[in-house]
Amino acid sequence: MRDVLVLTRTEFERLPEEGRWEVVEGSAILVPPPEIEHQKICDRLNRLLSVRLEPLGACVVSALSVFIPRPPKSYGEIQSRVPDVIVSRREPQRYVEAGEPPELVVEVLSTPRGNVERSEKIDDYAYAGISEYWIVDPFKRAVEVYRMTDRGEYAAPDIVTEGQLTPRAFPSIEIDIESIWTKK
Repeated sequence: MRDVLVLTRTEFERLPEEGRWEVVEGSAILVPPPEIEHQKICDRLNRLLSVRLEPLGACVVSALSVFIPRPPKSYGEIQSRVPDVIVSRREPQRYVEAGEPPELVVEVLSTPRGNVERSEKIDDYAYAGISEYWIVDPFKRAVEVYRMTDRGEYAAPDIVTEGQLTPRAFPSIEIDIESIWTKK
């Protein structure tokens, strides 16, 4: 399906149920289904985070729309992204609403370049107030950890290739980075 003009929440609600849709500057973009290895990593991350965070009352979900607040004079009423994994202290209903950002979003790269994840998406997630953003790079077996500063922007990333990952909002948990790449 070609990109569709979507300027309002009502128009977003009318998009077909099948598929994952992102809305960027008024265009609804049907996100292609991930390759099998990409999906395996997403599923593994979801399980690793869920088993540690759900006992703490956090919600871990995959592929749910996150609405981004729109700046004045922007094109259209809504903007949305669909991260691979979302971690939130609040359980979202159908979507993550603008103004109620999750504590962590994770994107797994489908290509080595990761242009959208490192440019457009990082800007949207920062503008949404998401305090931590991980870019999982299976090509380099690394995780780029971006954390929000007091200025409302992400600091230069910590690049983690070994050891443990600890979400800032949940300092009592650790994810062994090697477990992202291999079944355990």
